[in-house]
Amino acid sequence: MSQGKRMRTEDTATSKKGRKDNKALDTFFKLIAFAYVVITIIFYIAILKLNLLPGWVITIFTIAEIVFTLAMVIGLVKRHKTYKLTIISLIIILFVSGIYIYVTNYALATISFLGDVFQETKETDEYYLIVRKDSSYAKIEDIENKNIHFFQVADDVKSELTKKVRVTLVNQENLLDLGNKLIDKNVDVILTSATQYSMLGDEIKNFKESTKILYTIKHEIQTNTKAEDANSKYNIKSGKFNVYISGIDTSGNISNVSRSDANILMSINTNTHEALLTSIPRDYYVTLHSYGAKDKLTHSGIYGVNETVKTAEDLLDTDINYYVRVNFTTVIKLVDKLGGIDVYSDYNFSRNGYNFKKGYNHINGDAALVFSRERYSFAGGDNQRVKNQQHVIEAVMKKVLNSTTLLTKYTDILDSLKGSFQTNIAQDDISSLVKDQINNMSSWTIKSNSLTGTGASSSTYSMGSTKLYVMVPNSTSVTSAKEKIDEVLGE
Repeated sequence: MSQGKRMRTEDTATSKKGRKDNKALDTFFKLIAFAYVVITIIFYIAILKLNLLPGWVITIFTIAEIVFTLAMVIGLVKRHKTYKLTIISLIIILFVSGIYIYVTNYALATISFLGDVFQETKETDEYYLIVRKDSSYAKIEDIENKNIHFFQVADDVKSELTKKVRVTLVNQENLLDLGNKLIDKNVDVILTSATQYSMLGDEIKNFKESTKILYTIKHEIQTNTKAEDANSKYNIKSGKFNVYISGIDTSGNISNVSRSDANILMSINTNTHEALLTSIPRDYYVTLHSYGAKDKLTHSGIYGVNETVKTAEDLLDTDINYYVRVNFTTVIKLVDKLGGIDVYSDYNFSRNGYNFKKGYNHINGDAALVFSRERYSFAGGDNQRVKNQQHVIEAVMKKVLNSTTLLTKYTDILDSLKGSFQTNIAQDDISSLVKDQINNMSSWTIKSNSLTGTGASSSTYSMGSTKLYVMVPNSTSVTSAKEKIDEVLGE
């Protein structure tokens, strides 16, 4: 073969190899373009489903995204004299795809969280048949034809019990006496709610250690799952509304009925971008809405969140259509997921192995719980506890609203709130509030106020004639709180 013919053969082979390589690259770029379009569609669907962006933002984004996608895809798949423009398009597409995947992950996490929070709410309580630790009773059948003593037990719970076993139910006038009679062997079996059982454990030394639970009855409490804003002047649509925050005295499942240990009314005016946090001491001596009897505010939670909200409405003479319930699990999980918080302490004090100095303290979730529950270390008692709870809320808000924290711990924050957060605010209302904030981008003025009172000893509806520590409301404090709430709500 001549040298010229051999060179032509080699050129032909090289040309074929070049075309083959170009075809492979073209296929690769087309696959990248297709993947980008798919990622963009998934991202777009997630954003629409999230429903937190105003219509004008969605419109602008849609137009911009269509133009951008067409430009990038054309830049990637169209044959150019050199691959310079193609490589630039590839880099941009990979970068934007990474952002879309990242944001989609956040959006899907938010959708999952909102679906969990805004499912139909319910409250449940457990009732226990309790006997002494050394009792020969081992199962419910053993108490056949026995007397069962109780104090304030729901009628349907009593009916449930009598369907299972034939017993005689004996009403007692005092919860503490009920517990003492069991310990002193004056009665053999008592029936209490889980919250009453906890209260007896607080009031009677070694009560839980000296007794055992023979049988458990589950009971569901009727709860208003939708906000009653139809006839109210204060609702989210009007831009002026109240949200009651109840921190319940339990860990675990948020649906469990429990005492309302942290009580804060959040008054919000989206028109003026003002918010007022009004803290109410747990031991405030108030009139229970449904029973017309005096009790501690914290005990209102025993009868369901609606009772707490309605009782607070009566106290402050304002409409409260929305509530948020959180339990102590929320505090521990959230603070730990945030990597701790910097909380301000007004005093030096120690409790449960933690030492808090006056000034800022970096604390974990368990320490935050101890800090927000302590009252015995202060002359102000429950008044100071309320202030400490506000300090914890402020510290959490500062940490959460920090841009770095939101970017790096967003999904962790949502995970920490799942299962320990409950509200009757509709998801559409939350979306409306977020959209309004995006539309205005206005800064907020947030103020705090605390109700005060004087310590006393008095009987309560939930404990009967037993004298307990209560805080008698300071009438001037209550009147001032009403005025401040009206001022924020534009009355």
